[in-house]
Amino acid sequence: MRTRTALTAAALATAAALTLTACGDSDSGDDGGTEQIEGAKDSSSDAPKSPDAEEEAPEGAPDVSLPKDVELVFDWDDASKPDETAAQRDAQNYLRSIFRGVTEQSNADPAAQFYARDQALTYAQDQVEQSLEAGVTLTGTQRFYRLERETHATAVALSFCANQSEMFSKEVGSGKVLRTEESDSSFLYYRVVMGAYPGRDDVWQATNIEVETEATQCRG
Repeated sequence: MRTRTALTAAALATAAALTLTACGDSDSGDDGGTEQIEGAKDSSSDAPKSPDAEEEAPEGAPDVSLPKDVELVFDWDDASKPDETAAQRDAQNYLRSIFRGVTEQSNADPAAQFYARDQALTYAQDQVEQSLEAGVTLTGTQRFYRLERETHATAVALSFCANQSEMFSKEVGSGKVLRTEESDSSFLYYRVVMGAYPGRDDVWQATNIEVETEATQCRG
């Protein structure tokens, strides 16, 4: 079991691939994910887009739609409080922004900067940079589930599992899909801290993210 504050690049057969795509892991050296929640100790660009992206997006929000061959499924219960509802929505948009940066093969996409700041923004940019260096994009479906919430005065912390056994790396040049079988590396456990966007009350941004790889507690 390994915990990382940033997802990492890894070898898959003879090609590099992202931990984000169920392909193992290696060290990144980023230890920025141990910060406390403030005040809370307790508790490709022309491709057709998927229809579920950017649901209920805030006014003026950048596009976070994905190619039709990439789907993120959020099997999360609805929240009962307005802040939790908005935090959940924009946590989904934050994750979409990372996948969008990878599939667009661009670190200049504005979505991550809209939905993240601080360590969470660095994390998102690192994921895209790793995909660029590895020469891979993504294809397939990734499911997020078993959501738990911690609501505090200035933050909402969301913890959840992910099954990436049906999300694969794809070589940018050849279009070859690098398929893997389900294993412990298929399961991730996330903790994402969401805070209000400075100066707005209708947008939440990810401020911190921690990702546990080989999260066997997420099986079943």
